[in-house]
Amino acid sequence: MNRCLYILLFLFVSCNSNGNSPFYFFPSEISDSPEFHFEYGKKDSQIHTNRSNQLLHYENGVLCVFSIPIQLYNKELGAKFRICWKMDEVSSVRWQNGFELLNLPQNEYSHFQEIGKDWKVSLTDYGKWKVSRDKNPPILEWKQQIWSTGHVSYQTFAIPHPTFIQKSNTVCEVVFRSFALHVTENKTKVIVFEFPCPNIDSILESVLTQNQSWLSNCKVESPIVSESFRHTESNFQRFLEWENPNEYVICPFADSLVRKKENEIIGFQSEEFRNRSRLVLPNGILLLSDDPKYQGIPIPKHFLAELGTEESISFGDSTFNDSQFFFKQGEEFFSNQIKTTSCRDQMNIWKTEQLFCGNPGLPNGMEKDEINATIPGCTENQIKLTEFYPGNHKETGFPLPSFFEFENKGDVCDVSSLNWIYEGVTYPLSAKEKILLKDDVLVLTREPWIGWNLSETVKPFTIPKVVFQIPSHSIQNRKSKNTIQYEPSPNRIHLLRRGDQNLFSIYIDDIETPHPKSVCQKDLLSFGFQLSPGKHESTIVKQLASQLLEFAVTPFPFLDFGYSELEEGIGSFRTVATKEYFYWKPALTGVLSFGYGSSLCNGEKLYQLPPEFFSNHFNSVEYLDKDTSQIVLSQWTDSILTEKSHGDTRSLHPEPAPIYFSSSLRPSATCPGIWRSPGIGKQRSLEIIKANTEEKYHTNLFLDSLIEVQIGNVRQKQQINILPLSNKTFSLQLANVNLGIPEEQIYSYFSHPELVKSVGFLVKKGPVQIEAIFPNPIQSQNEWIYICNRSTNPEDLSEYSIEDETSIDLIVPYQTRFPNSNPKGIHGNGFITNDSILHPSTCAWIVDPDGKDWYLPIFHSESDRLLTVISTQTIGNGISSGEYLQLKKRVNGETILISAFGHKESANPFRKHVNTGEYLWLKKEKDGINIDHFEIYREEN
Repeated sequence: MNRCLYILLFLFVSCNSNGNSPFYFFPSEISDSPEFHFEYGKKDSQIHTNRSNQLLHYENGVLCVFSIPIQLYNKELGAKFRICWKMDEVSSVRWQNGFELLNLPQNEYSHFQEIGKDWKVSLTDYGKWKVSRDKNPPILEWKQQIWSTGHVSYQTFAIPHPTFIQKSNTVCEVVFRSFALHVTENKTKVIVFEFPCPNIDSILESVLTQNQSWLSNCKVESPIVSESFRHTESNFQRFLEWENPNEYVICPFADSLVRKKENEIIGFQSEEFRNRSRLVLPNGILLLSDDPKYQGIPIPKHFLAELGTEESISFGDSTFNDSQFFFKQGEEFFSNQIKTTSCRDQMNIWKTEQLFCGNPGLPNGMEKDEINATIPGCTENQIKLTEFYPGNHKETGFPLPSFFEFENKGDVCDVSSLNWIYEGVTYPLSAKEKILLKDDVLVLTREPWIGWNLSETVKPFTIPKVVFQIPSHSIQNRKSKNTIQYEPSPNRIHLLRRGDQNLFSIYIDDIETPHPKSVCQKDLLSFGFQLSPGKHESTIVKQLASQLLEFAVTPFPFLDFGYSELEEGIGSFRTVATKEYFYWKPALTGVLSFGYGSSLCNGEKLYQLPPEFFSNHFNSVEYLDKDTSQIVLSQWTDSILTEKSHGDTRSLHPEPAPIYFSSSLRPSATCPGIWRSPGIGKQRSLEIIKANTEEKYHTNLFLDSLIEVQIGNVRQKQQINILPLSNKTFSLQLANVNLGIPEEQIYSYFSHPELVKSVGFLVKKGPVQIEAIFPNPIQSQNEWIYICNRSTNPEDLSEYSIEDETSIDLIVPYQTRFPNSNPKGIHGNGFITNDSILHPSTCAWIVDPDGKDWYLPIFHSESDRLLTVISTQTIGNGISSGEYLQLKKRVNGETILISAFGHKESANPFRKHVNTGEYLWLKKEKDGINIDHFEIYREEN
């Protein structure tokens, strides 16, 4: 009959529980006296309530007080208890209100005291209770998992359980402590509940039995670190949390921790650590702290002193490799957790007046049962970067903090669900619920913008003083770990810094550009800064054309671009390395200068370029030309830089083809001996070149009456006139001009005030030309000069001589001087050794008399003549690297110039040096008048 009654009652309660599990005691089973129910190794109690974060539950005339909040009680496999008895609803409300006082701010009116049948309860301070307890030592005590008998009861959650005390054989006491951290331990409020003792022996027996069962079935493994925190300004102080991530019991083999930092090794072990870590329940937590309010495993403060830095902590075979983490971010505190969820939704029993995201003693991903959020958490893909500013540093006199600005492109959401990750450091976006409406912006700033009325979020990130791109970073969903990564394009460079100040932010609206002026914050703009923290507006950004006006690579490199003065907008240029550089061009500015660093030679208002810009690979600039609206590529070589910079003293000005470059004529006002004009008007040198295939000359400037032209050589010169043609071209008036002896080599000589140095060209070549030279062979006596007849008539070389810078030698066939010798090249190459007549298109080798087994390049022919000097032991005084050489001929009693290497009689003589074992060979279709007309080759074995 009773069994049937229970079943009917069960069905009745079930039908009236609105779909939830019923209260698991029937009122008839509960007495008026509090009954202590201890559970260990069980997780089958499922109490459903809309106040699952509370310690009390009242239903059907029964009040139960739980050892830990009901949400956790339902999931706790380890030691837990409840105390239940009959009570009327009015009294239960007083109990609910009394327990709420535990976590309310302290005030003089806080009072809770009740007395019932063989029980009593009161609210007091922990310090006062402890004095009373110390005066009357208990028979038995259970606190911090350890019974005074030596038994250890393990817990899933490393949170403070009430202290259980047996005061006498019949009277027991439970002390419920506040979870408030912002008060001292002695001032912590406690509720002391005195009631009839349960069967203590059966409780201890159940602990012993369950421990033996777990120990006999556990797996020998080590837990992992799941959470850490360290900050003296926080009520949470310091703690280190280890977790068993498995669904089974583990028993760590180690009984100590080892901390390593650089060369320092620190160990930790204690009897309490050994006892409380002997078993770790499935998903169980071990909490170590030097703060007694946690009631965790005590550990010295110094062991946790370096959390959040590069160090490692090992527990058996499990090692936690810690890294940089900022536990305080602005006025908020965050623990470093392995698994995370929204800061708003995360379950945390601890109470504090500070903003804190973390849950020491609980699984990181545990959420509150009752999440009253009607607004969802933000997702990682709805928060978009809209602006970045690297900050303006204090030494500029106008400090502005760096910031990243994000806009909510989706629906209204809570950003505490997201992390921002920068340089490997995680920054949770908010420690509490923070609502972003659609199109609202979130500003992450290095320091507060004091006085600017921004609702910024302070994060302790670091930005270099000078940057050219938005740094890599990512937005991460704290719960799913889904991540949206931002990586800057390596080829998109933003020039934000003029002089020593970062005047521009990077503005993102589909594309990245320096911040446009039209949507700037007006007060900041009045100080010259183009940025808009906390507000993002779309605008049309005008792309401007420009023109490269001037540049120098060394010393103090810079670029100058010219513009239509009234326009403003975004300008850009790129290098051959495909990197494109973007900048803001203000109105009423005709010239902008770009450089690296500051110098007196370039001024202080340059746009700052990356230091590697002017590297060895800087040999071109491409831009949209303002005159032609076409893409222009300006390129140069090292030899052009050397030539036009005149020993790194003059900057270069681009010119239209075929001139390409001129030199600056404007002396620097601040750097003596330097010619350049960054940011001001330009004065260009006159440049004259000769067309390759016709007797026509090109200039970059229109010639005036100050131009003077002569032709000839050292032996004779005469003045001539020019004949202007079209488009800055001209020819020489050579008609009726005596060019000397027909075979003689003739030069032109130009002079003008706007020429940096005299200019000249080869007007007429002699019949025989020097085409290769080997001045420094490995065997010094094996030097040679290679000459060829490029005329249409035979030439008798017995009338020729070779001249270096110190002496002149007549040339003779090799057998004329050495009749019995028939020498060969090193590879058996043969020659004609007894003939001085050089026919058209044939060549000859002038060799040192003491040489033999000469190295001969691939252009050697068996029909080549072999010549030497008539009497001395060397060619001239011995050919030296870079030495001038001249080939001359005796005609009608006069010695005339036929060919030359280095052209010392021209307006532009040159020296070209080679290393030992290297020779020079004239390039095809070149006349040898320029240093670049010869290629360097190396002797081959």
